[in-house]
This record gives sequence, structure tokens and C-alpha cells, in this order.
Amino acid sequence: MASATKTKKILLVSTDRAFVQDTRTAFATSEVIELQTVEKSINELRGEALETDFGTVIVDMDAAKLEEIESLQRVMRRLEGSVPVVVVTQEFNAAAVRILVQLKVADFLVKPITTADLVRSVIRALQGPGREENTESHIYTFMPAAGGVGTTTLALQTAFQLHHSVTRGASTCVVDLNFQQGACAEYLDLEPRFDITEIENQPERLDRQLLDVMLSKHASGLCVLAAPTRPSDMRSFKTDVVVRMLDLVAAYFDNVVIDMPRTWFPWTETVLLGSNKLYIVAEMTVPCLRHTQRLIQAVYETAGKEVKPNVIVNRFEQKMFDSGIKQADVQEILGEHFVGGISNNYRLVREAVDRGVPLHAIDPNANVVNDLKKIILPEEAVQTTVKSKSLFGLGKGLLKRKAG
Repeated sequence: MASATKTKKILLVSTDRAFVQDTRTAFATSEVIELQTVEKSINELRGEALETDFGTVIVDMDAAKLEEIESLQRVMRRLEGSVPVVVVTQEFNAAAVRILVQLKVADFLVKPITTADLVRSVIRALQGPGREENTESHIYTFMPAAGGVGTTTLALQTAFQLHHSVTRGASTCVVDLNFQQGACAEYLDLEPRFDITEIENQPERLDRQLLDVMLSKHASGLCVLAAPTRPSDMRSFKTDVVVRMLDLVAAYFDNVVIDMPRTWFPWTETVLLGSNKLYIVAEMTVPCLRHTQRLIQAVYETAGKEVKPNVIVNRFEQKMFDSGIKQADVQEILGEHFVGGISNNYRLVREAVDRGVPLHAIDPNANVVNDLKKIILPEEAVQTTVKSKSLFGLGKGLLKRKAG
């Protein structure tokens, strides 16, 4: 029992005073983690990393500078793999990433980072590699019932909600499988880095090192695997290429959100069977809802009863005196497959897309954000509602969320 509650010491090496202070604040309330800091550059670090029995070392450095990479190499040699090292770097540099992977650092984060991401990374490093081996990734797949129904917007917002979730928050990656016309990277103003032609004939070449180079990383820490769009190149890729890619992503991320194309490919069935949750995105028109029915049937015929399609109706409007489709009509048509509607908030969505930011960055309490959270994270949506009522009801008090 004594060993279970033993305090674990971690060392932070950084010359960034703001980052040092943020890190101290992040771990200040922990009863099992003791943070020690050395406000030096890694070039100036000597024996501090070995003087105390540290559980993890956090190194804040500029991985684009050769001298700092060489200093990190010296530190890694001295530690001899006995202490996991988490690297925090200034910018994403493909060459530096390759070196960091070769050095077998426990994790690397790119500034700016949230304290939640840093804490999760440190906890994973303290727990060791056994955690990754025993924890299965959760895969959320989004499939459009028609063109222009907002699948990419909902997939990306789902990824952000999972990434910052209290109950499921962990490393999250969005995979854009629409190789011809995907827009995930565009929506977040990121450069798509996944060159599928590089592994098309040799899928076994795709390893963790190459994956890291091909990932696009949002400032929030969310990762996106997306290929540059080729609208005129309407061809499929071999199933083993897509499977290799998804298997590798699932091995290194706790949450994987997949944005599917409308067209079915030979690998579509495999993706559906590997998903924990399948969401079909539809809209409130008769043709779309009828096609959604056919799509549900196609999923069952292709993947069997192991996969249950959940339908999200986007731009959902329920007007009392409207002569159009009512919620009762949607429920009658879709039955148990209907899991919820997302409010029509065109102005918010358009602004988010044009600015390349997630919806909650503009309005964290927007109806679209809350509607989706009720579907994806119902347990947290309920907690948020209860807390909001208590705040407005009492008009005083401070609710604190303790990090688990």
C-alpha cells in the first residue's frame, strides 16, 4: 500500500518562465506528483537529471537547433532508458521529429500546449508503456448521407470534445479518408501532410516515425491525418494501405475520429467493422432521410449486425407551426437509429470555417456545441447542465473541477 501512494518526482528543464509557472500550477494540486524545476537550457544541463530518482523528465527545448538535439542525445545516453523523457518543442520540424522518435522519447508536444495535454502526457510516461498496450483506442466514424450535410464540421467538433473531455480526454487524431476532396485540414487552417502515394505500394513502410512526420498538429494538440486533395484523381487505394494506416493511428491515439467520403470503397466495410461508434449525418429533407434509410440497410447488409448506425440530423429545426418535417416524422422514419439533432446555426459554423477555428473557440455555449455534446458525451452534458443550474440558481460559489 505504501508504494501505491508514494510521491513521484518529475523534473522540468526550461528557460521559459511562463511555461515553468504554468507547469507548476498544473501539478500544484497533485498529491502524488512533486515537480522540481531547473531553469536552464538543455545545453547547460549537467547531472541534475540523475541526482534524484525522477519518474519523468520534461525537457523544454528548440528541436530545430542542432546543438540542443545533441545535448538531448547526451542526456538520453546518461539516463540509459531508465527515465522517460517528454520533450516540449517550439515548432513542428519533420527532421527533428524523426530524431526524437529515434531517441525513443516517451512523447513530444509542440507549443503552444494546454496544461491538460502536458499532464496527460506526463501521466502516460509515469505509467509506462504497459498502459498503451492494454488500452484500446476508441474509434468514432462519421459518414455523410448526402453531400453538404456538415459531416466534417461535426467530426472535427467531436474530436475537440473528446480531446478536452474530463471522462474520455486523451490523445485524439482525426483521420480524413476522403482522399480526393477532404476538408478536415482546410477547416482548421492546417497543411495536409499525409502523402499516401509514398506508402501506396509498400504499406509496411508506414511506421510511427513516418506517421509523426505526416501528421498535422493543431495548436490545441489535436492531430489530423489528411492528404492533399486531388479532385481529378478519383481512384481507390488498396484496403491493406488504409488498414495499415488506421491500425497505426489506433495504436498511438486514445481517440480516433474518422471522416468518411460519400463513395463506398473496398475498404469501407473494414472501417465500419473496426469502429466503436458509427454516426451517419443527415439533414431534414425527405430525400435525405429516405437515402439515410437505404444507407442504414446497406451498412447492415455489408457489415452485418455488429455495426449499429446512429443517425445525427444536422441543421435540425423544430418550429411549432411549420408545415415541414417534424421531429416525430424523423423518429418514425429512422426509429432507434435517430440519436439526436444539431441546431441550425449557419452563421457560427461559417465563421468557424472561414477563420479555421473550432466552433467552441467562437462560442463555447453555442447550441451546436451543446447539442453535439449531448450525443457524444451525454454524461458530461448532464453534469454541465446541473452545474449551470446551481450557478444561476444560487448566484454565488465557485465550482472547481479536480483533474483525475
